[in-house]
Amino acid sequence: MITEVEAQQIAEKFLLAKHFDSKINFSGCQLIATSDSQVYQLRGELTMRSRSPMSRFVAPKSANSYEFKIEIDAQQGKIINYEII
Repeated sequence: MITEVEAQQIAEKFLLAKHFDSKINFSGCQLIATSDSQVYQLRGELTMRSRSPMSRFVAPKSANSYEFKIEIDAQQGKIINYEII
């Protein structure tokens, strides 16, 4: 079984592969036991870098921030599900 720190590292690597040059802040981690497996559910905020220099002056900083939820199998360390809100 993987640890909470390993689950965060897996989630961070996965999210950065999808959203290059972003900042990730984790706000919570829970180990959830279902009938047949155990799953880490991580939550946090993903801040993406602005694509154009002009939007940095026009758009508020929160315009590029999104909440995320990601689930990782605690036995195998594989991503089960993720969503960006």
